[in-house]
Amino acid sequence: MRRFLALARSATLEALAEPLSAILFLVALATVHLAPVFHYHQFGEPGRLARECGFSALLVFGLVFATAAAVRAIGGEIASGTAAAALARPVPRGLFFCAKIAGVVASFALFLVAIAAATVLATYSSAIGAALADVAEGPVSRIWTPGLALGILATLGGFVAAALLNRFVRARFCVSACLLMALAQPLVLCLALPLGQEGFASTALLMPWNIIPALVVLACGCCVFIAFAGALAVRLKPAPTAALVAGAVLISFVWPIRFVLPEINRFWLVDRLAAGGALPWGEAGMAVAAAVCLVAFWLIAGSLLLQRRELP
Repeated sequence: MRRFLALARSATLEALAEPLSAILFLVALATVHLAPVFHYHQFGEPGRLARECGFSALLVFGLVFATAAAVRAIGGEIASGTAAAALARPVPRGLFFCAKIAGVVASFALFLVAIAAATVLATYSSAIGAALADVAEGPVSRIWTPGLALGILATLGGFVAAALLNRFVRARFCVSACLLMALAQPLVLCLALPLGQEGFASTALLMPWNIIPALVVLACGCCVFIAFAGALAVRLKPAPTAALVAGAVLISFVWPIRFVLPEINRFWLVDRLAAGGALPWGEAGMAVAAAVCLVAFWLIAGSLLLQRRELP
C-alpha cells in the first residue's frame, strides 16, 4: 500500500505540474463564471446556461486534462525509461498501472471539486440576478454581481497567488495554481451564501445543491475514459492514443460500444435538474455501478497489456 500511495502521489503531482493543466483549470473556471454574463435573453429557467456550461466544462476540459495526464503517466514513463526503473524494484506491473491511474483520477477529482463549486455559484448568481430583475424597475443585469466578482476573484486570484509563491517561495507554479484555483471555489461559494441571503431574502431556497450529485455521476463516466486512455498508452504513442480516445468519446454519444465504453447519455443527467428537479437515485446508482465495472475492466486490461510488454 505504501508503494501504491507513493506512485499515485507522484502521478497526481505530475498531472498538476504540466502547464496545460493550469491553463485548462483557468479557462474552464473562467468559462463557467463568465458564461451567464452573455445570457442576454431569458430562455427557460434562470441558471440553465450556467448549469449546462458547468457540465460541458467538466466533460470537455476535464477529459482533455485527465486523459492527457493518463497518457503522460503511463506512455511517457514507458518511453522515458522511468517505468522500467520503477519496475526493476519489487513493484508488480499491475500495481504500477493501477496506482498511476489512481493518481490521475485524484487530480481529476480536484478538477471536479473546482467545477462543481463554480457551477453552483454561477447558477446561484443567475437565479438571484433573475429574481432581482423581476422586482426592479428598469434594466437590471440577470447576473448577481457579487457572485460573479467572487468567482472571478477566486479564479484569477489563485493564478496570481501561485505566481507570487513561485517568485518568493520557489513553489511549483502549475501545481500551486491548480490547487489554489480549485480550493478557492468552495471558499467563495461559502461566502456567497450569506451575502445572497442578505441581498435578497428568499434566495436561501435557490442554492442549487442538486447539481453536485449529477456532476459526480458524469465524472464517474469520465473516469472510464481515463482508464481507457491509460490502457491504450501502454502500447500506443500519444498521438494515436489521443485520437482513439476522442473518437471513443464522440461515438459514445451516438453509437456507444456497450460493455466496453460508457454511453455518455446515461451519465449526462443535467436535464433531470430542470425546474428544480431532483436526481433519480436509482438511475444515478446504476450509472455509477456501470462506471465502476468499466473502470475495473480497463484497469485489468491495462495491467495485462503492461505485463506482456517489453520495457526499454
